[in-house]
Amino acid sequence: MRASRVLGQVVAALAVLVATVTSPSVESAQASPPSGVAPRSVPTVTAVADPVWSAPVTAIPDRGRPSDVSCPTTTWCMAVDLSGRAMTFNGSTWTAPKVVFPRVDGQNPDVRAVSCPTTTFCLAVSASGYGVYRSGTWTVVPSALAPFRTVSCYSSSRCAVVAGNDQSARRIGYWNGSTITGVVTAPWASRVDAVVCPSAAVCHGIGVASTGAAIALRSSGAQWVASFLNQTSVDSTFDLSCTSATFCLATSGTSYRTWRWNGTSWRYAGEAQNGMLLEANSLSCTSATSCHAVGDRRVGRWNGSTWSIRELTTVFGASTVVDCATSTACVVVDDRGRFQRGSGSTWTPAATFDPTSGWVTDLSCPTATFCMAADDTGNVLRWTGTSWTAPGRLGVRPTLVSCVSATWCMTVDSQQGAFRTWTGAWGPATPFDSFAPYGAVACGSSSLCFLFQGGEARRWNGRTWASPVRLFTSNELTGLACRGSNFCIAMTRDGSFRTWNGSMWSAVRRSGQTEVFDLTCVSPTFCMLSSGAYGSTATFNGSTWTVRGSWPSGLGGWACQSSTRCVGLAYDGVTWVWDGRAWAATNSRLDVQPYRITCVPTRCMVVGYEKSSWTL
Repeated sequence: MRASRVLGQVVAALAVLVATVTSPSVESAQASPPSGVAPRSVPTVTAVADPVWSAPVTAIPDRGRPSDVSCPTTTWCMAVDLSGRAMTFNGSTWTAPKVVFPRVDGQNPDVRAVSCPTTTFCLAVSASGYGVYRSGTWTVVPSALAPFRTVSCYSSSRCAVVAGNDQSARRIGYWNGSTITGVVTAPWASRVDAVVCPSAAVCHGIGVASTGAAIALRSSGAQWVASFLNQTSVDSTFDLSCTSATFCLATSGTSYRTWRWNGTSWRYAGEAQNGMLLEANSLSCTSATSCHAVGDRRVGRWNGSTWSIRELTTVFGASTVVDCATSTACVVVDDRGRFQRGSGSTWTPAATFDPTSGWVTDLSCPTATFCMAADDTGNVLRWTGTSWTAPGRLGVRPTLVSCVSATWCMTVDSQQGAFRTWTGAWGPATPFDSFAPYGAVACGSSSLCFLFQGGEARRWNGRTWASPVRLFTSNELTGLACRGSNFCIAMTRDGSFRTWNGSMWSAVRRSGQTEVFDLTCVSPTFCMLSSGAYGSTATFNGSTWTVRGSWPSGLGGWACQSSTRCVGLAYDGVTWVWDGRAWAATNSRLDVQPYRITCVPTRCMVVGYEKSSWTL
């Protein structure tokens, strides 16, 4: 069985996708704080009132994201997720997720690993402590040793745990049946990724030395000894599985290297590949001739000398872990809340067992009473004017969304090359491309949308997507907006832009700005951008860009309601307003992290970590 889990990298703070600005609402992505540039021409405007925000309400709950699974038998598994929930599997069905670890300071407990040597005992570890499962009952214990990275149990009275964060976890201790004790710092290691105890007396570990080289650890008592597996730097995450005193296998993720323990020493065992490379981030062995590993869409089986590898899923970037009770009974879970069963070349289709949502990636509000929001795991939810609907799963990757009315929206899977349209309900997923990392979509009408992949754009004509056309040599698109069928604008990070006039794109022009990180438009004759290079904001009048002044420090998201009113929200909660002349801080404050903000003439909506708020 597998005794150690390596959690695939889960972003602690989501890197939000390229801003997708849709018509007729105006959206904004995260911003960076620049410094001042003197303004030029100044319009005459009247005073504007400070925005008044509603009380924050939950929009997209941060829940699920399975992080580990442990299967001591073919008919019993325990899975845990980052939101503190646990689920058991009887070989055919899963129990409903149950909250075991409470939140800490409003944040998820980040349960990283679980190990179950029997069906009546498990030890799970988190960012704030550990949980003990005994015959159906969990007991959660806060610990000053936390955060914990991983755990491996030989029995209910013998487990090894690794304490520390992802970059510096190198303290190793033991569970003795009642508490964690005997914590020591692993020699020579700067980080320990995995531990496993094949017996009550012996434990192994693997990680990275301060030189960057792969390092193996072994303990037969209170002290650990180290041996270098190689002398070159290995930029990877490791895993380890042992079945006896004379057999362990170690893998190195994106480095593809493997090593084998023969009872006395470690030996290089070749790359995890058979013409197809396997990023073996999670490993489970049931004997010296049967190991399964998963990583980056693929699963591999090692027979003691060679690997057989196949595609397991089409989802790039999903974190997966595997545990095998026998050579023919393995369970894989991913951080999208899905699981698969099988071994070798035979696996069941992925099925959801842990409903997962969180981290807004796109937002479109065509009216004051209708919005669509999308999250990092393929969910879309709708604002009805008074509340948000429950997240509904459309895919498993971040979804791009653009709405032109309450009765028509377009979504595109940012990775899988499929789209759906909303006409009061979501239509079926329609494939139009193979794998492609799309970054932004904007629609001016139900018969005009543009979809960008780097510097290439596809056009929607109301029925189908056209073949891609290259519009920019740069692949760093930072802004896209449409205001009706006769005006769209696309801009790259270096300040190059093109406009659409209803029939064709203009030639590439320069805005005079560089390091452009956001763009918003309210009409064909008013757009605004923010520039990191000059610390400035500039506006577009339909033909030229004009620098208008400095950019507020710490502004996290912003959008415009008109040419004389834009609203921004800083990470410290201060609301800023553009009055047609300059940005100014107001007395209005809001405790919502501004991951996405969009405005229509009468209202602005902001969605952050779980919460949302709107102007009254």
